Amino acid sequence: MFDMPADAQAQLAQHFARPQVERVVAALVPTLVFRPRPADRGSLGGTRIGGTPDLPPGLTWPRRAKPADAEAIAKRGNAEAGEEMRRHFRKELPYAFFAQVDLGEARAAAKGEGGPAAALPGHGRLLFFYDLAAGPWDNGTESARVIWDESPREGLTPQTMPADLVAAADAHRAEIARVNRQFKLPLPKPDSCTPYGGPARPMSLHATLRPPAIDSLEMDAQPALKAALARRTDGEERFRDAYQDLFSKAFDRYYGTANAGRRNQLLGSPLPEQSDPRVEAEVVSRFGVQHLERDTIEAHRAETDAGARTWRLLLQIDVGDFLQEDGEGTVYFLIRDTDLSERRFDRVVAVYQQT
Repeated sequence: MFDMPADAQAQLAQHFARPQVERVVAALVPTLVFRPRPADRGSLGGTRIGGTPDLPPGLTWPRRAKPADAEAIAKRGNAEAGEEMRRHFRKELPYAFFAQVDLGEARAAAKGEGGPAAALPGHGRLLFFYDLAAGPWDNGTESARVIWDESPREGLTPQTMPADLVAAADAHRAEIARVNRQFKLPLPKPDSCTPYGGPARPMSLHATLRPPAIDSLEMDAQPALKAALARRTDGEERFRDAYQDLFSKAFDRYYGTANAGRRNQLLGSPLPEQSDPRVEAEVVSRFGVQHLERDTIEAHRAETDAGARTWRLLLQIDVGDFLQEDGEGTVYFLIRDTDLSERRFDRVVAVYQQT
């Protein structure tokens, strides 16, 4: 959102009084954002959203085995969604490929060792896969796969989508076409995107500074700003409204299709659609459930909040932007600080939210 603190000072001064500007600038969080780049610029092994990954010999596209709790997951949806998930799980399909991140580019974009990517490996690629067909009902480690590929770029091979994933995408389009014919709606395009994959879009990474969302853990770390946003005096209410308005116009997909892509980010403070997704990652990891009842939340709030602060956002992808079509929700790939330092990307937790 802002390249430098000075840029933030100048732009925020158009909306806020000086003390408010200083509070917001002090709260800015460094992050890496995605920007489209030409497809012919070093695309092999390069950063991209959607499409297919580049893999070395011996590394295969991961697929999801049928979960031991498949029936419990299916029951989290309505009857129709539950039956679709049961059919989906029986096929044991490959995950949808979400993104490929060139870690050398991330380190360079983040201004080296001291930038937001300092905790990431400095070489290779991170490959992000997600089960978009069932993952929205299944926060946890099994709905996603994140792979750190350390192999040399020259040994990579562009992949084609696995045949059974292609068949699933074709069947999905055929079902959409059947329903649309019934209700006299436009038919999907032959190459329209599905939960099984989005279009390939080469990206470059750029460092930026973003204000924290009101519901984020980073806001809790800024007590003066949080208190100012919570006050109910006329002046502070105007500040809160202006802050929310600025935040929404910058990141809310409903303020225009161009905003959807602005929600995609590597590292930094998440842009929640509900509560901070790191709280949900802690809940599902600590208690083995998707959500806690209110009385249980209150009974365990201190330990849950403390645990949530040990998680870090790896990647956030807006589903509508990933599909480049209508789509709801955001997928967050989260990892504990200790697992990141140990390079245990097999322990990444995926959390899905939608408003």
